[in-house]
Amino acid sequence: MHIPASKESSNVEPDIKIDRTSLENVDNFKYLGSIKTSDGTCTKDINTRIAMAKQGMVSLNNIWKDKSIPKPVKFKLLKTLVWPRMLYGCETWTMRKADELKIEAAEMWFFQKITKSALERQKNKWKCVSRNGDWKDTTITSKRKKA
Repeated sequence: MHIPASKESSNVEPDIKIDRTSLENVDNFKYLGSIKTSDGTCTKDINTRIAMAKQGMVSLNNIWKDKSIPKPVKFKLLKTLVWPRMLYGCETWTMRKADELKIEAAEMWFFQKITKSALERQKNKWKCVSRNGDWKDTTITSKRKKA
């Protein structure tokens, strides 16, 4: 691999060559299931993860609506089937306040699907959110990236 040194400004995109073949410069790409962007933000990856988790919630609608299944079992299903979809790769996210709000809104949407009572949602919310007890403990919050 050859990366030529440049004395010009940093705004110029590098011309990276591997065996005399130039690599294409892209704004974002998917790597191991996570979306990497040229500006270093994780908003697109977070939005994609939230959409995947919501899709998983919708596919389990029959379970959420079934009154014969106890709510603790539903919360365990949420924790084991939905949260891993949303939080995959979250250890590397650089969080902004807007991203935190999106995750919290998705979280409340999940609880709303399972419970109809706001009081019950608040009571059970922190029992099932992630393996470590709280999704915020799982993510790395970068003070530099916070907006």
